[in-house]
Amino acid sequence: MFDNPLLIVGIAALVLILLFLVIVLLRRRRRGTKPQAAPAPQAAAAPAASTGSASAPSLAELIGEAKVSLPTGAQKPSASAAPSARDISISAVRASASKPAMAAAPPRSGEGRPGDKIRILIVDDNKDTRDHVSRLLTFEDDLEVIGQAYNGISGLEMAKQYQPDIVLMDINMPDMDGITATREMTMQVPYSQIIIISVQFEMDYMRSAMLAGARDYQAKPFSADELVNCIRRVYDAAKPHYQAIERAQRPTEVAIIESVKPTGAVAPFFMLYSPKGGTGTSALAINLAAAFELDHPGTALIDANLQWGDLPICLGVRPAKTMADLIASGMPDAELLPQALLLHSSGVKLLSAPPKPEMAELISGNMLIQAARQVRDQSSVVVLDTASYLSDHTLALMDISALVLLVVTPDLPSVKNVRVFRDMTPGLGLRPEQLVLVINRANRYGALPAEQIAKALNLPRFFAIPEDPKLRLALLKGQSIFELDANAPSAQALVQMARTIWQWVQEPKPSPAEDAAAKVAP
Repeated sequence: MFDNPLLIVGIAALVLILLFLVIVLLRRRRRGTKPQAAPAPQAAAAPAASTGSASAPSLAELIGEAKVSLPTGAQKPSASAAPSARDISISAVRASASKPAMAAAPPRSGEGRPGDKIRILIVDDNKDTRDHVSRLLTFEDDLEVIGQAYNGISGLEMAKQYQPDIVLMDINMPDMDGITATREMTMQVPYSQIIIISVQFEMDYMRSAMLAGARDYQAKPFSADELVNCIRRVYDAAKPHYQAIERAQRPTEVAIIESVKPTGAVAPFFMLYSPKGGTGTSALAINLAAAFELDHPGTALIDANLQWGDLPICLGVRPAKTMADLIASGMPDAELLPQALLLHSSGVKLLSAPPKPEMAELISGNMLIQAARQVRDQSSVVVLDTASYLSDHTLALMDISALVLLVVTPDLPSVKNVRVFRDMTPGLGLRPEQLVLVINRANRYGALPAEQIAKALNLPRFFAIPEDPKLRLALLKGQSIFELDANAPSAQALVQMARTIWQWVQEPKPSPAEDAAAKVAP
């Protein structure tokens, strides 16, 4: 029977067909019973990993650390409890009243915190466009369209009433165009972040929109993914801004020690400098600024390490503008200053160093001073973080600083470098009363006694900041120590230091004539 070749071929073909059908059935069954993938971590647990986020990666992500060791007896705060824990921490230093709902806005819970729906207002004179955009956003679980406006005037009124997180703003509209509406909304409704959506994609339009206060620009036509990713990116970048606005909406808070800064007084510069790297100057600058912010809202922090500044990484943020953008034309641009100052969740405003080392060469010492003074005009206190090497920039900042805080660690190489710098100060034009010693990690095992270090350096005014694992943990989380634990030993030491040096710079100083008379008096 198998002598017939046609029969053999037919049987082989039938077997192959049966095998193919079996394989298809098995694949379908396997596809239908495939287990569901484990749900991704919520945005509250890892906000820096959310889709389209504009926040910079934390230090833990950069070094690949998924877990952070806590000191014995310390409990790691849960992600869901982070906002309340932060409020509790800050209330330990500042007596806070209960937080009301935002003025002229419907009651909301936890604006700017991960997990809430992003509330969106659409402003466009074309009804078809408004409806189309609204339909695109309906399919996203974390987005909610709260209203539509047909021109800039109605959009401004609705923004005042509903306080949306994001406003999608067209440019060409009757009565009030989108650029004018953006400028007015930025001043009158600072909570809302504006994204321009327009068929106009010329650079002049984009520049005008950004100068007016827009946070991003989407050219029509755009896909659903492009628009949604843009909204989430702007929202994530603005979370510190939302939190700062919430704090500003609280009733007047009574600080433990009220500000003694007289009305109209010029904000002082406090410069942190160490002639040796690795002493923790940046960590102290961040947290000293946060300590000033508790008593003097409006504190600014300038990253004056122009080549290797890393304050945005330490704070877990990604600035849209830096010092390089501020002085791109050769002179500080006052119009760009509000965009260059990035508001951190601690309330501190940050002016970041240029993103590339070669850009530092384009910034002269005079340009840096002018930029610092513009920041000072909009601040109550300015903290300067500087590089360890002496450059024209560093020396220029020393000249304008009320106090130069010399950071040292309790080991011989660090103390030696500070001693060499101390001997140079007369030639640099620094007065002895301008110098204050800050001994970081003062209680480290085997450390030199703080009093002995101060005596050896001939710097009688000094502060000892204890070694604190929570200070490093706060940097890994992109927070200040006061957001993590305001009762930590380092937090208490920094608050005391901020209040003491503030009192020092407010003490009346003798006039030049009085000073000369005192020197010649018998």
